[in-house]
Amino acid sequence: MGKRCFFCILIILSGSLLLGLLLWGCVRQDAWLTYTVPDTPQPTPTAAHTLTPTREPVLMTVEPVLGEDFHKDRKGIPILNKDTHYFTYYLAFSDLRIYEEDGFTYMDGICTNSFDGTLTGEARICFYDRDEKLVGYGTIHTAEGGLTLNVGANRIYAEILSEVNVQQLDCQIEQVSPFNPA
Repeated sequence: MGKRCFFCILIILSGSLLLGLLLWGCVRQDAWLTYTVPDTPQPTPTAAHTLTPTREPVLMTVEPVLGEDFHKDRKGIPILNKDTHYFTYYLAFSDLRIYEEDGFTYMDGICTNSFDGTLTGEARICFYDRDEKLVGYGTIHTAEGGLTLNVGANRIYAEILSEVNVQQLDCQIEQVSPFNPA
């Protein structure tokens, strides 16, 4: 009985092994990736466009406005808008640097006053997102605290109030109150 059981077990094992090999051969799958390059048409030259003027330039002469006497500042420039005149013509902002320190955002830079006297007024730096929405601003001041600008270069500062990072956003210097000679 021992030999029979051994042969039965051997037959069962060899049958299982044969069945396993047959099933293993059926399960095997190979994936083959093929790439084809689509045909591209040959480039054709395009016609060169030359711009030709459609009309001759027309020279215009504008007669001066009679009866109006414009006020002029000390440098002889007519004051067309007394609220924005000195800010527009005499102040230039440069070397603006926006940075963060201890979780707060600051701006420093230079405001050059090219008028022949001291100017005082108020301005602020404003930051806008892509949708032109105001996302941060700061009141500009000098080291003394206000915005009194002497002739020449003046160091300016601002503490930026914002809840977003404004370092990569567009900014504008906006006048809050008119600048006037001191």
